[in-house]
Amino acid sequence: MRRSQWTIEARQDLAAIDDYYIDLNREYATRVGRAAIAAARFLAERPEAGPILTDNVRKWSVRGTDYVLLYRPTRTGVQILRVYHAKQNWRPEE
Repeated sequence: MRRSQWTIEARQDLAAIDDYYIDLNREYATRVGRAAIAAARFLAERPEAGPILTDNVRKWSVRGTDYVLLYRPTRTGVQILRVYHAKQNWRPEE
């Protein structure tokens, strides 16, 4: 079984999303977290699914949310690098 490894920054991103939405819309906060984890599991099994951005960094939209995962395929699955709102400047500099 392949796995997804979350960087400290990606974990902090997910926690910040939860902190922001928890009082505004608890259901959405939960949905974003669950959808991001499900997306990471999907990517662990299909690491080439997302388009390449740069230096083997790929992007995947988190289903049902306005968020994207930036990730890198590894020998054992994927490394989730960051979680960004789609309207943020998340594109790596080229």
